[in-house]
Amino acid sequence: MPADRLRFHSRAAELAGLDPEVSKEAEAALDRFESLHGRVVPAAVREWFALAQGAAALRKFSNDDMVYDADRLGREEVYYWPEDNGDWPDDVDEQEERQLDPVGSLGLLPFLVENQGVWVMAVRLDGSEDPPVVISFDDVTPSAVWQPHADRFSDLVHARIWDAPVHLHGRQLALVGGAEPSALQQVLRQDFAPGPPTADGTRRHSRDGDRQRVLLEQWRGQWHCTVWAADETGLASLVAVVDPATA
Repeated sequence: MPADRLRFHSRAAELAGLDPEVSKEAEAALDRFESLHGRVVPAAVREWFALAQGAAALRKFSNDDMVYDADRLGREEVYYWPEDNGDWPDDVDEQEERQLDPVGSLGLLPFLVENQGVWVMAVRLDGSEDPPVVISFDDVTPSAVWQPHADRFSDLVHARIWDAPVHLHGRQLALVGGAEPSALQQVLRQDFAPGPPTADGTRRHSRDGDRQRVLLEQWRGQWHCTVWAADETGLASLVAVVDPATA
């Protein structure tokens, strides 16, 4: 299947250099999920995880994060009860290992775990074709707090593939004072195209068909700018535009 025939993930597949071949085994696993849970796999989720290299591409374009293959989606998760959340009963000495079905109990489909288990991403099964993605820093437990991370699953996939070379090979530019760089953002809005959106406040801008990218992120109240280009000429051109606005 050519990448441009994908309904939700054509640009992500193109950026990843992904051959969008569909895996019959993955499709069968997604069918089993629907039969077991009595829920339809959202169309955007099915389209990506049915690809022979869908899960592998998300792993490749990450920091060695764990991405579930199609046959592990919807699995039961292990947590320890009582949860160590301040409500541990006085008469309980040890935590008891328990199973949790996040699909049936929480309406969530976990699909990605940070490489050290710091956070978990899940799709919210709200009945939409391209559902939102939420993130938890409390593992997958009955009382975990899930925060919005992307309005659409397709945006999350696109953003992670878009971000990967910027994080791995980009150049950080100083932002004086670390305040929100309004002058730089004005330049970017005028001369660059917006990149894939996420709900965590990250700003993405690009030009030259995504061959020049600018990533603005906020960490601990400070703004940071990272730029990346596909070649040295493009990087020099990008820095010449971006760097004066950061001074």
